[in-house]
Amino acid sequence: MKRKLLIVLTTIAAAVTLAAIGGGQSASASPYSGRIYFNTDKTGNWELMSMRPDGSDVQRITTTSQDNIRADAYIDGTGHVHLVFERGDYNAGDLHLYSMIVGDPGPAQQLTTGGTNQVTGRWSPDGSQIVYRNRDANGIRNMYVMNADGTNQHPITNNTDPNVILGYPAWSPDGTTIVYDSNEEGTRYRQGAIYAVNTDGSNVRRLTWLNSMDATPAYSPDGSKLTWVDMVCSNGGCGPSHTYISNADGSGARVLTRGNRSDWNPVFSPDGTKIAFMSGDIHDLLKAGDDAWDIETVNVNGTGRTDLTPTKGIGEGAPAWK
Repeated sequence: MKRKLLIVLTTIAAAVTLAAIGGGQSASASPYSGRIYFNTDKTGNWELMSMRPDGSDVQRITTTSQDNIRADAYIDGTGHVHLVFERGDYNAGDLHLYSMIVGDPGPAQQLTTGGTNQVTGRWSPDGSQIVYRNRDANGIRNMYVMNADGTNQHPITNNTDPNVILGYPAWSPDGTTIVYDSNEEGTRYRQGAIYAVNTDGSNVRRLTWLNSMDATPAYSPDGSKLTWVDMVCSNGGCGPSHTYISNADGSGARVLTRGNRSDWNPVFSPDGTKIAFMSGDIHDLLKAGDDAWDIETVNVNGTGRTDLTPTKGIGEGAPAWK
């Protein structure tokens, strides 16, 4: 049973009591509703799979002895699905970025190497670049951008404080802006917000002001909205994280989910009408760890919440809907 949680590795929730992870033509995207790409420990280690948005037609993508997690998908002009994802030893935190084409029998291409840790890779809208979070040997975290083939790796943030945690970048659909989460203006690990930065590293600005813990942002397909999770933290720990939606500048924030389930890693559907996210009962997460995560969807007005992977004892997380 896996007890380590993916949230701890890469985001502002590093000190939170709860933490988490988040074939051929038939696994390519549908022209109507797309597919949801995710990681699961159903086979023992973490592997990548995809499914239809109703939870049917689950197809395995990777088959390795290593862990494969947190994929993002890009669909090129010919309909081929390109994935960027982390591969390595999840429990040891030894993870690097790889890319592959779904259905290609060739090996995945390793994009990052070395004694550092590179995670949460996300495609640019045109598939030519990847943004990701790098942690160096001194524990310093920064956002980096590289070409799709792994060349020209360079930072776009200039953090020098190991106590500052940056995580979960996402590219705006127009390719001009990258959002991410950070505790740089918060009280250690008890407060964080969503920030935006131009792709050249200029014009860093804070977008959310809930004075709690905001994390894992993602843009809507038209770039007009953001979704992320928020949780309230105190000296006694953090409560459940819930899924929010707002305008792209952070205004008009409203909560979509409530209750004792904790959410993470929300992403919009290709048509912008739904949001997929990983979720687990807060008590089950404390007892079972990553095995308690499911993939759920909810309409952008907060109705129609649906658990797509309700099987107990199997963890599913980190959805990407393309």
